[in-house]
Amino acid sequence: MKNKRGVSEIIGYVLLIAIVVVISIFVYQWLKSYVPQSALTCPDGTAVSISNYKYNCAANANNLSFTLSNDGTFSIAGYFIHASNNSNQTIATIDLSNYYTGPGDNGGGSILLGAGNNLEPGQDEGIGRNTFNLSMTPAIKTGTLTELEVIPIRYVEYNGKQRVANCGNAKISISLSCN
Repeated sequence: MKNKRGVSEIIGYVLLIAIVVVISIFVYQWLKSYVPQSALTCPDGTAVSISNYKYNCAANANNLSFTLSNDGTFSIAGYFIHASNNSNQTIATIDLSNYYTGPGDNGGGSILLGAGNNLEPGQDEGIGRNTFNLSMTPAIKTGTLTELEVIPIRYVEYNGKQRVANCGNAKISISLSCN
């Protein structure tokens, strides 16, 4: 009689494990639909440049402004901007988007120039529009900025929806000096 009772407990555990495995397969398939199959990229021919900049590194008025030009064949929606305060550093790690004071939107680490891909090929975003107040930046208090990196972004259509694509292949870097 005791042997029969042990067999029914083992069957219960086997059924419990089987149910958990089946539910996990359904959850995995459902969550897999939320992850893009391939990375969203910009088309070749996306390019930007900084034609001129003003960087005032005085302690009381630390600000940066520049003209962003779309030199590519596709319009862009905005950009990611990072800086470095160490000339030996190869990657700019200071996110400047929180210090943006120009028109538009600093949407979570990026600067959006309006709704949609607004900056058409051949257009400039003037020097007064891309302005950053750096006087409250803790990372810059240890020194002045030496390098600036700008990575354009644009909206691309993915599964019928507009998604933001990082144009890492069009990244530009410039060396900064106080003026």
